[in-house]
Amino acid sequence: MEAAVVSVSHGAIGFVIAKLGDLLAGKYKLLKQAKGKIMFLKAELESMPAFLERMSEAEEEPDKQAKCWANEVRDLSYDIEDSVDEFMLLVEGESNGESHGFKGFIHRSMNLLTTMNTRQKVAKEFQGLKSRVMEVSERRMRYKIDDAVSKPNNTTIDIRMLALYADTSGLVGIDGLRDELIHLMVGEEGVSAQQRKVLSIVGFGGLGKTTLANQIYHRLKWQYECQAFVSVSQKPNIRMILRRMLSQVGYVALEGTNMEIWAEDELISALRQFLMDKRYFIVIDDIWDETTWNVIRCALPENLYGSMIITTTRINSVARACCCNQHDYIYKMKTLSN
Repeated sequence: MEAAVVSVSHGAIGFVIAKLGDLLAGKYKLLKQAKGKIMFLKAELESMPAFLERMSEAEEEPDKQAKCWANEVRDLSYDIEDSVDEFMLLVEGESNGESHGFKGFIHRSMNLLTTMNTRQKVAKEFQGLKSRVMEVSERRMRYKIDDAVSKPNNTTIDIRMLALYADTSGLVGIDGLRDELIHLMVGEEGVSAQQRKVLSIVGFGGLGKTTLANQIYHRLKWQYECQAFVSVSQKPNIRMILRRMLSQVGYVALEGTNMEIWAEDELISALRQFLMDKRYFIVIDDIWDETTWNVIRCALPENLYGSMIITTTRINSVARACCCNQHDYIYKMKTLSN
């Protein structure tokens, strides 16, 4: 997924900045011109992680130009890291191979010219990297990539939030429908009652799918060890959705762990392992395509603790994809009148 590219780019830059800082330390005998180029690289790269984080947190997927730029940054950071590692190994080798006395003097004298030539070659290599960093930075300005991933205006209202906090007292039939679906999903006894079940509510926009799902969620969530309610939207940010699910179910990362830079597979693995031995209830609202569901469901294990998932969608094929087991159920939404 493209979001994973942004995550990898962000993470790689962090390592490279740290290594460039090490390279500027006194133990590495840099030529003055090389030291200046490394200081430039470090300063320029330090301005990029914040922008990449904005890309990863954007509600909608960045455009192709922004993704292309993130790929360039990723490749560039790996090339810089390779050059830094190569130079560090060279210096460590020189240090470990030093001899003492007359023999050492002869050895150091014979290698002096080779060492200087190597350092000059390193300086030229960093000059090339500096030129590439300048090109990447200029391209970011020229194509106004910052504008392409700018966050939505804060005045924009997500109508799904209105459904979550709507007054349902005037909706005729919602209580009866809620209780009917609850009985359908959790009223069984025996082995099948312990199987994870999926209820998919399908229907066109404005029928009250989110409101109904929310009513069931608030009635039942206290019976489950872990609960989460997340909205997907037409252009989902999968990493953000997975992070929200982890937060809501009660997952706590190890101290010093930055989940913001985790790729999708890391988030899926963490969520799946956390839920594996727990009874959970998760609502995934407003799914627009089967691919999104297929990614999210990888994080939701089919355990035998009576777990439940509710999905809402406007698309029949998505509802069918969500309900692939015989104990799952599709409810075709009808109008809730005031």
